[in-house]
Amino acid sequence: MEPLRNSDPARLADYRLLGRLGAGGMGVVYLARSAGGTLVALKVIQAEYAEDTDFRERFRREADTARRMTSPWVASLVDADPEAAQPWLATTFVPGPSLAEALAEHGPLPVSSLRVLGARLAEALGELHAAGLVHRDVKPGNVLLALDGPRLIDFGVARDPEDTALTSTGVVVGTPGFLPPEQAQGAGDPGPAGDVFSLGCVLAFAATGRLPFGTGSIDALLYRTVHDAPDLEGVPAELAELVGSCLEKDPELRPTAETLSEALTAAAPSSPPDPREALRVVPVPAPDEDKTGGEKQPDATEEAWLPEPLVRLIAERSAAGLALPSIDDTEVDPASAGTASADTTAAQPAPRAGGRRRFLLLTGGAAVVAAGGGVAAWATLSRDDENDAATPKAGSPVYTLGLHADLSGDQKAVGRAQERGLRLAVDEFNARPGSPFALEVKTVDDGGEPAASVGAAKKLVADPSVLAVIGPTTDATALASLATYDAASLPLIAVSPGATVLTVMGSRSFLHARVTDTILPFHLDAYLRGTAKSRTVGIVDDRAADSYGWELSSTLATILRKARQPAVPKVVSALRTDFGPTLDALLDGGADSVVFAGYHVRAALLARELTSRDFPGARAAAQGVLDARFLAAAGDAADGWVLVAPVMDATVAPEAKTFRAAYRKRFQAEPERYAVETYDVAQLAVRGLRSLTVGRRTRPNLTRALRSATYKGISRNLAFDKTTGALVIDGSGVYLWKVDDGRFAYQGVAPFQVST
Repeated sequence: MEPLRNSDPARLADYRLLGRLGAGGMGVVYLARSAGGTLVALKVIQAEYAEDTDFRERFRREADTARRMTSPWVASLVDADPEAAQPWLATTFVPGPSLAEALAEHGPLPVSSLRVLGARLAEALGELHAAGLVHRDVKPGNVLLALDGPRLIDFGVARDPEDTALTSTGVVVGTPGFLPPEQAQGAGDPGPAGDVFSLGCVLAFAATGRLPFGTGSIDALLYRTVHDAPDLEGVPAELAELVGSCLEKDPELRPTAETLSEALTAAAPSSPPDPREALRVVPVPAPDEDKTGGEKQPDATEEAWLPEPLVRLIAERSAAGLALPSIDDTEVDPASAGTASADTTAAQPAPRAGGRRRFLLLTGGAAVVAAGGGVAAWATLSRDDENDAATPKAGSPVYTLGLHADLSGDQKAVGRAQERGLRLAVDEFNARPGSPFALEVKTVDDGGEPAASVGAAKKLVADPSVLAVIGPTTDATALASLATYDAASLPLIAVSPGATVLTVMGSRSFLHARVTDTILPFHLDAYLRGTAKSRTVGIVDDRAADSYGWELSSTLATILRKARQPAVPKVVSALRTDFGPTLDALLDGGADSVVFAGYHVRAALLARELTSRDFPGARAAAQGVLDARFLAAAGDAADGWVLVAPVMDATVAPEAKTFRAAYRKRFQAEPERYAVETYDVAQLAVRGLRSLTVGRRTRPNLTRALRSATYKGISRNLAFDKTTGALVIDGSGVYLWKVDDGRFAYQGVAPFQVST
């Protein structure tokens, strides 16, 4: 839980606000206490969304659905006012973690916990289905763990299966990996059997820590869900058949929620749980009031159903909630009260040195760059500190651009280049006379580790002065942290990640400032068939590259098939290090060129094999091979390889002449790859901030401004789809590189269409 912010009111309706439980693009969820002392989770919708008739109708439906639920295994509705100026609803506060959080921190659940989890969630779904509704988004993040059992939450997309009022053609409601196949293949919205399938996925995930249909791109997940058998290895034998029945492709073959609940309850052992797995729960004080019509209360004195670490975590959170003191009312500036929500307004500097802004400058760790003095002022800034510190122009608003990067791991060279590109843009802006505000830079390092990426994102989210973030560096770290940024409505602009899944996840605050990996095959095709005059392309899909390799290879194969051009695709196991049989298959198929869909380490193995066979044709790959380690591992065999990558060589590109000179002066070094791309994105962010007035410089407003903006950068043109945040494709921003004499030689803009 986060503390209340200065813009948050002390009360709403009859509830005293105690802290923030979370925030999203459309509202804030507060921990609040009723007049009688009951703790509730109070969901408040932003005023701007309340003015949207369709959104208000959806919120009204959510409140109505929650009101109809009386199951003890649902976070029950306490009160709601969907007609208020800022609609709100209050549900029973559940102090435990979500199932997703519990599995991430403590691993899979034991079989006794799985039985209780499945039986009680199935019971909750059974009641929902009996009311003529379906949940449509059963997933670990929508399950909270309490001492007496799980709670199903979030009925924002629940509805009658026959009701299509909130459904758009081609829109998938739900979460890939937990979607039923009938919905994944676009056969329509699921009925009750779809919820049972999703619950089966949840149980398999809770039992093994793995998704039953794997990971990867959205397309790959949906394909496996429809066509492949689920991976149930590791599911306890006594539950495997039952979980498998939930995952039947045919909805008619799945059990009902009621049948599933009965089966799991019957399978439970008659003896108490193993004391090594659980603790006996002490009684929890009952609520002092009941606004739900006397709902059934679970027995809080039964044996604990969770492993000891989770029981202790829930008990600690419960005690902390009950011990929260009351707070004094706070006054809110009427001018800002109407916008108080998930919007995070940049802190304004106080006119005196002792103000809150001054305190943040001294203790917050954010980097303040020089506000005047021209280019010469750059030399006075530290080049090695993670966060510079200097004083902005007196009286100017100060805003922070965050950098989330790998600064110490496998891609630290890219991360450092991105940091320098951002700092150069910020230095340049602050050095302009008469700038309307000052900029800071705040960096966080995730070391290239997805697990650390979430914590890094939380640091930037927690700083209210951070209005936009550039990064992270890799696909994996971007995927891990995207939900954190999205929940805070903090615009996240990706410069180097290319996974298509980032764009199609439905994020409200994400902007993809490079083409996705599925666009690069168009450039490969244009080079191979246009420039190299290849007649039959051999495609090596390296399974070690997972979704990256799959996106490149499958897209290229589709392009060639539609063009009626021969292709020889070959999938290589991640365990195989001998590429001889692979090359034999390509040559037998008549391939006169080879495309490697994978990363640099294994590309070197194929390069050596091609050289040993004196292969005369073109050899091509994408940005995953644009790495100095490919040159070192492949040696002379690297020469002649051609790569397409969304990155310019600013050391030689004529368009980057001015940037190159400024970079050299600032850092006494040549620009590294992804420095100029980050510089372009930073300039776009600055333009977005300048387009907003002081009172409107908030995270959501900046997201909307950026998605509507266009900017002609040095390395690419930047324009975005207003709905998805995907880069508008215009053929710019992808470049050709060729290995010549043991180095990557820049060839300029990559062709986008096959020349005739």
